[in-house]
Amino acid sequence: MPKFYYTYGTDPVYPFQGGWTEIEAPDRTAADLAFKAYHPCRPGGRFLNCADVYSEREFLPSDMLLNGNYGLWCQEEITLTRTMVNIESEAG
Repeated sequence: MPKFYYTYGTDPVYPFQGGWTEIEAPDRTAADLAFKAYHPCRPGGRFLNCADVYSEREFLPSDMLLNGNYGLWCQEEITLTRTMVNIESEAG
């Protein structure tokens, strides 16, 4: 599953000041929903409560893995999993 990186600036409204949150999810939409479940949108409800969002392809070439973001690295990891249930076999 791909990873998405939600970075933080120094605004005290952010859940963390510096660093990032890594979310492993099937796609960006699912990752955004997971992020919002843990960190609700800023007042007004239109913007994610982070500075920026990167796909794994965008994030890995950046210098953040080596140098951090405002001197900090990964602050938390969120992983989504999906389990398929066969209702017919569950019913007996």
